[in-house]
Amino acid sequence: MYIHQCPECGKQYSTQEKVSRVKCPYCGAETNVSYSEQQGPNYQEQWRQFSNQASSVVDDVFSNGPSGKSRGVAGLLALFLGSVGLHYFYMGKTNAGILFLVATFLSCGILGIITQIISIIQGVLFFTSTQEEFERRWVFSPSNFPIF
Repeated sequence: MYIHQCPECGKQYSTQEKVSRVKCPYCGAETNVSYSEQQGPNYQEQWRQFSNQASSVVDDVFSNGPSGKSRGVAGLLALFLGSVGLHYFYMGKTNAGILFLVATFLSCGILGIITQIISIIQGVLFFTSTQEEFERRWVFSPSNFPIF
């Protein structure tokens, strides 16, 4: 594993192998990479350094992650407009968004109460999770309808 630091945004990310050019998953900046022939720190040391630096940075709830999605925006959408599934549309889960929308309007709001309760729980989970966990569980999830 090779750890790179973006010259544009300053965030660190890793690649599995040596590459000549990398693209930052946070800001999209492309950078040429050069490697020295010196023996660098082993994998465990690289990961420890990366973890220490990542934990020292304040995790802003409204900052965008590598997917371009903010857990803060998704949380607000879930809390205030969750019964119509807008947070699912924002995360790219269109099938789930349509299901929430149809359930709310076709049942004249009866199922909207259930979808709103689910959405409030999801909104709280969005705010309390880390950006990586948010993207892994909801944005990059293979499921078309991630609930919890």
